[in-house]
Amino acid sequence: MKDFFPVLTPGDTRRTEQKAFELGVSSLLLMEHAAMAVVDELEKALGGSCEDKQVLFLCGTGNNGGDGLAAARLFAMRGGRATAWLYGEPKTPDAKTNLQWLRQLPDVEILNLGELPEEAWPFDGESPNRPFDGYVDALLGTGFHGKIQDALLSRMALAPYHDFHLGMPLPPVVAVDIPSGINGRTGEAEWPFVHADVTVTFNTPKPGLYLTPEREAVGKIVVADIGLWPMMPWNCDALLLDDLELNCETLLPAALGLMEKRSLNAHKGDNGRVLIYAGKMGMAGAAAMCAKAAVTAGAGLTTIACEKEIIPILQTLVPNAMCVDIRDAIKHPPAYDVFAVGCGLGQSEEIWQFILKLWNPDKPSVWDADALNLLSKHEMKLGEKAVITPHIEEAARLLGWRIDEILEDRLKSARALAEKYECAAILKSDASVICGMDGGELKYYLNTVGTPALAKGGSGDALTGILAAILCDEGLYLDDAALACLWHGMAGVVGEEKYGQRELTTDQLIACLHEAEQWGRGEIPAPKVFR
Repeated sequence: MKDFFPVLTPGDTRRTEQKAFELGVSSLLLMEHAAMAVVDELEKALGGSCEDKQVLFLCGTGNNGGDGLAAARLFAMRGGRATAWLYGEPKTPDAKTNLQWLRQLPDVEILNLGELPEEAWPFDGESPNRPFDGYVDALLGTGFHGKIQDALLSRMALAPYHDFHLGMPLPPVVAVDIPSGINGRTGEAEWPFVHADVTVTFNTPKPGLYLTPEREAVGKIVVADIGLWPMMPWNCDALLLDDLELNCETLLPAALGLMEKRSLNAHKGDNGRVLIYAGKMGMAGAAAMCAKAAVTAGAGLTTIACEKEIIPILQTLVPNAMCVDIRDAIKHPPAYDVFAVGCGLGQSEEIWQFILKLWNPDKPSVWDADALNLLSKHEMKLGEKAVITPHIEEAARLLGWRIDEILEDRLKSARALAEKYECAAILKSDASVICGMDGGELKYYLNTVGTPALAKGGSGDALTGILAAILCDEGLYLDDAALACLWHGMAGVVGEEKYGQRELTTDQLIACLHEAEQWGRGEIPAPKVFR
């Protein structure tokens, strides 16, 4: 298993396929492999057998539709009863060939809806005119962008939602490469779009599968090799996003094994000093969670600079951390290797001045929460040793953009943050985008490991502490930011399995860091959701 997996945009995928074609690889062979992968997952979704199951294949006019036509043929050859509804006559040579092959099979119903008047379309109201055991969505591929507006295409995209078995679960929907109506690059989706139970995507994940605000519509993501992996740009040195160069990798749990183990003669001074400026009365817990995460993630010495009145609270909550009155810290700054700032801090002008007096741009730093809100009011370059960790709303303030602009293209937003503040940026969300410079080039990571259990106050404070501790050891900034997000997300997955999605607390999340590391190193089995 590779520790990092390249994420290719639709344009990247086309270029990789073209490279294969130039080497003599048959495009028809690649389509056959894609169809085989789709039918394998369809068979699983149908309970392990295609025999006598009725499945509707919704096919567009391009190669995505060609994949669907090939899948219909293979499904029929496994004993299934295939029905193919075409949006129109196939336009690509491979799709045309697969339609000809499909027509050679007996008992396969093929209907070109594009040739029929609306009153003859096979629908009873909004529902198909008969029930099916499953659906395959091969209407639109990863290159789609915009909104489905055509009446027939819209009706076909919505077909899987309507079934005659009232009160029964909807039949499974398998999407080919990406659910139709979702942008393969940005994830943008405007109703109507297909809501899949399984998406079989080819060669590599597409960023839109993870970045879409309609993540549930993607379902389970299955990445299928259709014969192109030997030609994949594993070093991600030539991936393009429109006119932007995009070096992008998605993180796999095994990447956590990249963290170095401590030497046998290590002492606390070797393991780094973290200085955290955080917390105020009423928000002492934020500072405590940050410090506790830093201690648990391996910081040798952790010091919290804070208002004097919350020191007794923090000494009780995090006895492993030292505390110092912020005004004493300003006069005599504690020695540190990494500076973390912002958790539950407040946004006064005095606090901003304190930050500037403690911050050393020549040392690694992590900026979160209130520090980011203050930064949005006092814009300045932070430098390559800084990491900012905004969620969507904080990113909007930092860039002066609307929230919907941030969500519209999160890759672009993360890049804008990294460029504006000249640092590494973690744009936090259900799938976090980490962006920054690596060897003189802009690079991205996507962390797709996580759980809704992390959508709770305190999770971001823990991430700040984890990242500060990792920076003590590694000092690789962008890579460390990615590993911190991965470790944090994996701990959330472990915690959800142990404590529940609603019930997981930040204390429990931090306590799960060890099991998450063991999982990443292959020392214990992965949680059930990853098996």
